[in-house]
Amino acid sequence: MLKFDLNTYNLTKDLPGSPTLIVVEEDVPEIQMIVDENGKPTRGGLIGYTLAYVLMAGFVGAMYYFL
Repeated sequence: MLKFDLNTYNLTKDLPGSPTLIVVEEDVPEIQMIVDENGKPTRGGLIGYTLAYVLMAGFVGAMYYFL
């Protein structure tokens, strides 16, 4: 994922001329299931995953309905 380097921008924004704009690539961390010490998914993790998928399906369904 590409994003602007805000640290460099903030350090150079007061320079005469213009600030330095740099685009850096950042890795997006993978979403991982919350597991206990034995490697089994926790009840909270399963509830969270189910809730996330229900919300995602509801959002897609609402967009399909309204558009």
